[in-house]
Amino acid sequence: MRPALALLVIAAWLCAAPARTQTLVPEGRLSANGDFAGKKGKAATDVSGLACMPGPSGARRCLLINDEGSFAQFAQIAENRITPGATLPILGEAASPAALGRPPGALCGAPGAFAELDGEAVAYADGAFYVAGSHGCSRRKGEFRLSSFHLARVRVDGAGAPATGVELSYRLGDMLRRAGPAAPYFGKRLMEENGLNIEGIAVVGDRLWAGLRAPSLDGRAFLVGASLSALFAPGTEPATAAPVVVACPVGRGRGIRDLAALSDGRLLMLVGPAQEQDLPYELLLLDPARPDAATSLGTLRGVRDGKAETVTLLSEAPGRIEILIGYDGRRNGDFERYRLRTP
Repeated sequence: MRPALALLVIAAWLCAAPARTQTLVPEGRLSANGDFAGKKGKAATDVSGLACMPGPSGARRCLLINDEGSFAQFAQIAENRITPGATLPILGEAASPAALGRPPGALCGAPGAFAELDGEAVAYADGAFYVAGSHGCSRRKGEFRLSSFHLARVRVDGAGAPATGVELSYRLGDMLRRAGPAAPYFGKRLMEENGLNIEGIAVVGDRLWAGLRAPSLDGRAFLVGASLSALFAPGTEPATAAPVVVACPVGRGRGIRDLAALSDGRLLMLVGPAQEQDLPYELLLLDPARPDAATSLGTLRGVRDGKAETVTLLSEAPGRIEILIGYDGRRNGDFERYRLRTP
């Protein structure tokens, strides 16, 4: 090979090589003061989202979701303990006539029963918790289950107690149908067709960001931004506004597994396998206006039993954040506490 050509090949490889990141080590774990509610009266082992109200360094009021029920559950975090609280029904046994917007037409394969929410994400902002279903086909049979295509809002008072009933909306699905390169994967199966699935949400001002586990396309995953005013406008009309779509460099075969918003509008992204690939979980800090400048905060040390499924912001100060990482497949989420530096 000629020297000049050899230099070009080496340069191309260096540009394509992933940057080395540090391995993150937790400071400790939260002990569970009781069990969260799981299937058939058992302890929850399928935690998929946790968000907390901001507050002083004392106890924090939080809301937890797992992906095998139709309810959320309040929790309190104090020192190194997490205490389960009351459950909060999100869906009933049938579709609610009060849900905003219109139900999506039949998607996926065969129609399935109105069952669990398949709740995958929780966020808190400005006096309200938000809970999102996966908006995807059922994992085992690839069925269309309307229950999975809801976004819920729960307004709370200063102590974190529900102030009104649960508001439901179908309109996030309208936004996903218009989500640029991700749109053709809406209503496709996750494992077999790289089908669209929500795994994380965060709220910044009037914008709700939905982080997609899939599709993963050419090393990029997608954020879909939608106006809360449009998502929860009164009436049954579908959303017509186009969403903001951001393609995020996360690495081939990886997607967004959860989101948390910082006070300056940047997003903390937990990324990991889009399906079931043997790929590392990593924390990225991203400004949606400059996605190609995303910064890695580090990689989680080998995750073998369970899946890193939640990232929860506990506190932030200039140049530092305190977070929790929780796991699907471990009892009560097995939350780990980290303190990290941020650029």
